Amino acid sequence: MFQKVKEKAHEISLRQQHGNFNVQKSSEHNTCAHCQTTYEGYICPQCGQRSDSAHFTPNVVLHKMMDSVGFDERGNRSILRTMRDLLWRPGYMIRDYLGGHSAAYFQPFKLLLLLVLAYTLLAYLFGVLPEDTGEDVSNLSASWKNDDTKQKLIPLITTTKAIIIWLGNNMAYSIILQNFVIVTAMWKVYRKRALYSWTETFIAQMYICCQFMILAIVLLLVTWKYHEPGILPYLVPSWMVIAVMIYDFYQLYDEQRIWPALWRVIKVNLWIILMYALLLALFILVVALYMTIVIAANEA
Repeated sequence: MFQKVKEKAHEISLRQQHGNFNVQKSSEHNTCAHCQTTYEGYICPQCGQRSDSAHFTPNVVLHKMMDSVGFDERGNRSILRTMRDLLWRPGYMIRDYLGGHSAAYFQPFKLLLLLVLAYTLLAYLFGVLPEDTGEDVSNLSASWKNDDTKQKLIPLITTTKAIIIWLGNNMAYSIILQNFVIVTAMWKVYRKRALYSWTETFIAQMYICCQFMILAIVLLLVTWKYHEPGILPYLVPSWMVIAVMIYDFYQLYDEQRIWPALWRVIKVNLWIILMYALLLALFILVVALYMTIVIAANEA
């Protein structure tokens, strides 16, 4: 029984490792309407214009519209293929993308923006967007009106609150900014095991964020509930974050066993906690220096 399960799992793993790219080929000779280059195929090798760009028939316009968002079955960078592979074979898909098959998949930054937009619209329609529970700065200003030192803190608090609100209202950019910490932790843990640079690790992490946004949308549709992000900017429960990270790292970094992948996921999260702690300490230091300068100015 156990042997059959093991063989089936190995068979599934082999299927996941091989992507289906369906490259569109043609032996037709064309002359580019833009740069007059004569070439074989659908796309001009000099300027990148397609052979069907000369005549804007309704069919051509429809395909161009669908291709711009990754839904044209004739084009590359398919958004449906990308989303399917992010759920079925995420680590292997990212390895394919970094290994040279970038034309087969939708770009991670565009995909993240589209998924965040879809999630926000659904959350708005369901009425489950989180409310701002922060204290109004004007209330603080009124309560501190007799304390000159505290009054001088109002601009700092206002700026900090404005940044937090902006990050909350711009989820995609908030995720990208937080990824600098997450990617550094991933690169730190895996730098001796994988050949990926910090930049390539950043691209990989952007796809992982897209994967979590897909799962968050599915979870929202099932539960009709907004899940507050934890230490990582993913809108899914913490247990799901750990499970998905193990699954992704197992494929992406060619782990041979689950337990080493689990240990490295734990190490990545520990590094993330450490770096967030250092950033918090730096913020406290800045506030302390600011207070010191304010108090010194009042005494003078």
